[in-house]
Amino acid sequence: MKKITILTIVSLAMALLWSCDKDYHPVFSPDELGMAEHEYYVEIAGGDIGVSYISNKAGSVSLTDEADAEWAQLSTGEFGSVDGDLPVHILANSGFKRRADILFKTDTRQDTVTVFQYGAVEEKFYVAASSMVVYNGSGEANSVVTDINVPLDKISTEIRFSGEEEWITDCNLSKSTFTFKTTDNPDRDYTRRANIVLTYVDGWDNRQEAVISVIQAPSTNKIGTVFTPEALHEVATVGGYTLPEDAIIEGYIVSTTEGHNAGDAQVEDYKQGTGYIDYTLTDRTSYLESADGLNGFRLIATEEAENKFIRYSRIILNAGGAVVKKSEGEPVQYTIEGVKSSNVLTSADGTLTMPWKQKSITELTDSDINTLVTIKDCEIAMRKGPFTPVNEGYTSLCGYNRLAKYPILIRDIKGGSMYMFTNMTCPYRRDGETLPYGSGSITGIVVHEPYMSFEKDGDIGRYQLRHLTREEIDLKSDFSDSFSGIITEFRYAIRPGEFDETVLPNAILATKGNGELCHTYGSVSNYSPSYFYIGECGSKKKGKYEEGAGIELDGGGIYQPWVDNGAEGSQNTDGKGWFAANQMLGWSNKYWWDSDNGRGYCWLVVFSTKGITSDRVSMQFAMYNNSQSARSPRYWKAQYSLTTRDCSPSSDSEWVDIGEFTVPDVAIWASQNDWQTLGTRVYDFPLPTGILGKESVSIRLMPRNNKAAAKSVDSYDSSTIANNSGYNTMDYFAVRYNK
Repeated sequence: MKKITILTIVSLAMALLWSCDKDYHPVFSPDELGMAEHEYYVEIAGGDIGVSYISNKAGSVSLTDEADAEWAQLSTGEFGSVDGDLPVHILANSGFKRRADILFKTDTRQDTVTVFQYGAVEEKFYVAASSMVVYNGSGEANSVVTDINVPLDKISTEIRFSGEEEWITDCNLSKSTFTFKTTDNPDRDYTRRANIVLTYVDGWDNRQEAVISVIQAPSTNKIGTVFTPEALHEVATVGGYTLPEDAIIEGYIVSTTEGHNAGDAQVEDYKQGTGYIDYTLTDRTSYLESADGLNGFRLIATEEAENKFIRYSRIILNAGGAVVKKSEGEPVQYTIEGVKSSNVLTSADGTLTMPWKQKSITELTDSDINTLVTIKDCEIAMRKGPFTPVNEGYTSLCGYNRLAKYPILIRDIKGGSMYMFTNMTCPYRRDGETLPYGSGSITGIVVHEPYMSFEKDGDIGRYQLRHLTREEIDLKSDFSDSFSGIITEFRYAIRPGEFDETVLPNAILATKGNGELCHTYGSVSNYSPSYFYIGECGSKKKGKYEEGAGIELDGGGIYQPWVDNGAEGSQNTDGKGWFAANQMLGWSNKYWWDSDNGRGYCWLVVFSTKGITSDRVSMQFAMYNNSQSARSPRYWKAQYSLTTRDCSPSSDSEWVDIGEFTVPDVAIWASQNDWQTLGTRVYDFPLPTGILGKESVSIRLMPRNNKAAAKSVDSYDSSTIANNSGYNTMDYFAVRYNK
């Protein structure tokens, strides 16, 4: 029944329509007018576009602003009653970006198309100050720096007062300054506040606003007590001095929390692996640098939300109630705890006025601590692994909190070296990218922070560097773009082939340059697991990946022996970032003490420097002790010889001292100590240029006494070296010269 009813209704409707036609009451089709696209973007050079329209009725076409005809040329002022394209010719644009609206119109409908053209000239609408303080009785205009190249008549000015009284007058804008005057504040107790809002509408009708927050002092003209850097130094104590409520400090904010690497973290219960790392301390950290760049203060905000300072801004900050502290030991460092970014009184862009410092490592002084410095002509000392080559089983990625940061070594063209810290929260620390192995500059905050995992007292040098963004590690990617040349380098173990001849017994061969390396007690017969996997790690990253150890081969490609030997399971299967010992990325020996002669065995490297001249030459190597019994050599020395490779006591007079160093022990999971490492330690030693141009040079790395950590791992050096137990691992060795 329902079907019949519907069919009947449809038939009746059609009949009625037909009857209307017969009675000369026609049904007209609706008017059509529409656009295939409503926005067209044209490059600076201009060109021809076709504006597609849909229409069944003729009409007119025009520019809504006739002045736009100077650059947007319509081919016709009409369009027909069928669908088509309207040709439009756009001239080249030598000025700012611009737009034109094209109106299509019939007697019943209309539609608009907009043409946007990019400009050859970048628009500048820059106002330096975002907030400022003004005083009573001056009678003169207050001035704000601007940098504007757009038409001033396209910029409007609005003043928003916090009260009814309008106390800002005589506003005047030029391309280089914005000035205004104020009437005096009659109130002795309260400041007055207002916002000056400058609004610019660009050629595409986009709005930009610049807001200047103006604070006027009370009639007494006192808004606070200014504490200069010298005054802060004078009142600071180790326990802390609380600043008065009206305290004001000034300077440049030179840091950012973007890379989560601005400051140290707080570690609790370091040994047991169930502890806690307060990374919020990092994100509450910023650095205030004095106007002359000679004083720096670490600022600790009350909470992360109160660390919204703008990098490179020059600020006046109400620091009332904050606590000024100084470090107990040398070098003296200053920290101001309990600041709030919401208490900023004035803020202006300081990019053009702040002291940009560029230095070599050896030029750093205590006045650079907590300030921003660009270390120029530098490079990363070890060509291997990620920024944090550590056992991720000890980090939060695998559910533990026993490591907050890790230092890698950087060195510069003048022979200086220093460690650079990377926090475990830094997003680019292990992202699958090979480290940049060329030279360039690195910009960061100079700090003095202990690192207990490398030294019992945590002292790893007077200065360290904290990078803040990946872009500021501005090193070339390719080692060929470095100031360094390689004489000899060992990045993994190469055993001599059938036709190789070596001067050292049971040696391994250099992976770049010339040279051999051996151990003076037997062969380099042991290899150690290593943590040089450069990709992502953690409990959820247990797969097999292809990034490798970041070792790019001279002939192209990356070092991936597991592909050739079918040992794909030898890397990162548990998310800890490791490579198995069979990949020979770290080589070991467990015999270190010659008890008959009361001296150590040693690593021995022999290489040629023939034909090489330079004003600088240096040695880099990476080591750690990896015995679970902890009875590996603690104290070491480096020596060189131009006359012998014999390491017996009878030849000691032919060896010349290079320097001394200590080697840390690997962490033992059950009872980690502060001074145990979770990754290899890299060293850098300058060498005398007298070793250059020689047929043969020998270097030995040798325990200088029999001291080692106790077996219980509770003592740093109260035990002795145990042969066949106390392993030492070398992960890298190189000798470089300045090209």
